[in-house]
Formats: sequence, structure tokens, C-alpha cells
Amino acid sequence: MADDGRKSNGTTVAGYDRLVQQRSDLETSPWAGSAYQRYYVWPAVRSILPTVSGTTVLDAGCGIGDYSEWFLDHGSEVVGVDASSEAIATAERRLGSRATFYCADLTEQLEFASENQFDLVFANLVLGHIENWRPVLAEFGRVLTADGSLVFTVIHPVRRYRRHRDELASYYDVDSYVLEWGDTGAAVEQYHRPIAEIIDSLVETEFCIDQFREITPREEYRDANPERYEKATEEPDTLCVRAEPRPEPRC
Repeated sequence: MADDGRKSNGTTVAGYDRLVQQRSDLETSPWAGSAYQRYYVWPAVRSILPTVSGTTVLDAGCGIGDYSEWFLDHGSEVVGVDASSEAIATAERRLGSRATFYCADLTEQLEFASENQFDLVFANLVLGHIENWRPVLAEFGRVLTADGSLVFTVIHPVRRYRRHRDELASYYDVDSYVLEWGDTGAAVEQYHRPIAEIIDSLVETEFCIDQFREITPREEYRDANPERYEKATEEPDTLCVRAEPRPEPRC
């Protein structure tokens, strides 16, 4: 662990490596092909994305390159980064030279990226695997242009706490639990953090929050997962956030 509290999560990386290896047999996919992402997460993301044509995008936690491909198809230059070597290898096979991919840990400095390089940093359902957001968000701020945007999604802390309260110290603490992925043998570590900690992490790393949405699923999600659909229409399940580097003076 580095002096600033950055922490690499070997359990999660090994878990995603295993999920990539078994991706053709997965009952529930962690990537864009899942009903959860198609009918719940992605429609909300689309609604808050800035114009992407002609921009340079960092797909942070790019997985097997699903969203990297979408950004490419919509006119962006894309750099993808993920800690799973299996995911990166798959993304490279799928997209070839259309995008540039790096196997690297988001909790470390992004040595491949220069200051003010990207118009958009997109981090879909990846920050929930990270304990300390501040160094990661600060690095995102470093590589973003002054008028760039950070768009990210995370599982809502209310859902995390309701489902895993026996494994967590309290709603108000940042705490972790390990999620077993069905019968795949894969495990990933997840971090619960309260709403206040999400907001404080952004503010303290010089971001202004532009959109902060407790999203609801589209009707199509009902058939795929009726129980989660009904719950998500009644109480928070997933957050979708857009933030921008803070201008001067302080916002």
C-alpha cells in the first residue's frame, strides 16, 4: 500500500479474471450485455453524458471493452484501463487498434496519461471496488481538461446497506464485504460508503457535482429481474453522477 492510502484489491482482480474466462457461460454478466446495464444503468448514463463526438475518453474500469466500443462508434478517441489482464486482453482482441488499452490499477497513478488529456472520464460500476476514492478522483481530475467531465455509476449505499448490513459496521462507515459471483468460484470485494462520503470525496478533490441521480429502471428490466425492478421503483438502488473539475472561484 502506498503512503497516500491507495490499495490494490487482488481478490477483485482475480475475480474478474475468472469471470472473463467464463464469460460465455455466465448466467449474470457484470458487463454491458446484462439486463441490469441495458435497461437500468446505461439509459441513465446516456441521459447525462456530454457530447462525445470528437472527444478523448478515458474508460476507467473498461472491462472487456463494451462501452469503449460505444464511445468509438460515436466518434470518440478512447483509452481503456482495467486491472484485469484477462479483460484487457479480451478488449484488445475485440477492438484491435481502434482504441488503446492499458492493464493498470486505478488506485495507482495513471502513468500512461498526461495532464489535461481527456475530455471525459467514464467509470461504470468500478468505484465500488475501491476503498479510498480521494486519490483516484484526484488522478481523474489531473487527466481531465478544464472543461471536461467525470461520469460514474455506483450501487446506491441504501441498497448496499440493506442487503449486507450483517457484514457492515454501520451505514455511516466505509466498510467492505466480499460478494461471491454465483457458482463461478469468482469473488469480488465491494465497498459501502454513505452518501455524505461520496459527496465529500468529490468536493475535497476539487469537483463540482452537476448531476446526482438516484435512477430508476426502464420497464424492460421487469422481465429480467422482477424483484429488483420492483424494489428499485420504491427505494434507491443505483447512483449515476456527473461532476466537473471545479472552476475558480470555488463553486
